[in-house]
Amino acid sequence: MSASSVPPLARSSEETKAQLCLLLNVAATPGLGSLVGRCWIVGSLQLLMASAGFVLIMMWFYEFFVSMINQGVIPTSPISWLWQTGLVLFGAAWTWGLMTGLSKVRAARLRGVITKL
Repeated sequence: MSASSVPPLARSSEETKAQLCLLLNVAATPGLGSLVGRCWIVGSLQLLMASAGFVLIMMWFYEFFVSMINQGVIPTSPISWLWQTGLVLFGAAWTWGLMTGLSKVRAARLRGVITKL
């Protein structure tokens, strides 16, 4: 039996789109998948949180490397609240994006089951 004779998975286009939203939220940028899934407010907030977290972490990296170059040694703790706050913001946005994506996949699967009944 050849690979072309195997039937493709029976998956609705709505479920495929929901899985794409989940993948974008988790693997690309939190909020991007939510925006693709037409959750405008939630997606915008997730994207804003993720961006703010990323900017804070990059600011910490900049301060860390400037301190390292100027002092010649690895600094002990240059503005540690930057990376901590950035990590919390990005982590919260990522978790929120994961939950949004999973809820969209679950809703799409439930709609598919209900329509088959």
